[in-house]
Amino acid sequence: MKFFNIFQALPEKDRQRLLVLVTLFLALMLWTWNLAPALKTLREVPLQLTQLDAQTQQLKAMQAQAQTLQKSPRIKPNEAASLLQKAASEVLGNGARLNIEGTRATLTLSGVSADSLAQFVALARTQSQAMPIEAHLQKFSASGSATKDSKELWRGALILSLPGG
Repeated sequence: MKFFNIFQALPEKDRQRLLVLVTLFLALMLWTWNLAPALKTLREVPLQLTQLDAQTQQLKAMQAQAQTLQKSPRIKPNEAASLLQKAASEVLGNGARLNIEGTRATLTLSGVSADSLAQFVALARTQSQAMPIEAHLQKFSASGSATKDSKELWRGALILSLPGG
């Protein structure tokens, strides 16, 4: 009530200025706390939907791969070991040594490219049904220095679990 009396006592120009300021302040608050966040969300939704679609497609591909692996017939341990040995020698060549003991295989790498290693792991999973269970890998440069001409290679050990009979 007191504020209203003070407001009425102001000259007409001051009352209009005060109303304009209050209106601008309320509009700014409405924009800051209600409209701006909503518009930002609307701008970001298409990008987020695109990302979610890509993730969904990736998960569906992984699901299909898992179902294919589940449906594939179980192979015997000695057959899995020979398939794994064949994949290691064909894909990795002299850059790797494979040691198989029971249902566990240790692959020791001394200088293998990332592409070759990825190809070997994919073949190990699909052909011999071997699953990587542990990895101790280091990336290094083939020339010893980090120049444009140097090729990045991997060394270390990869432990795989073979299917158990």
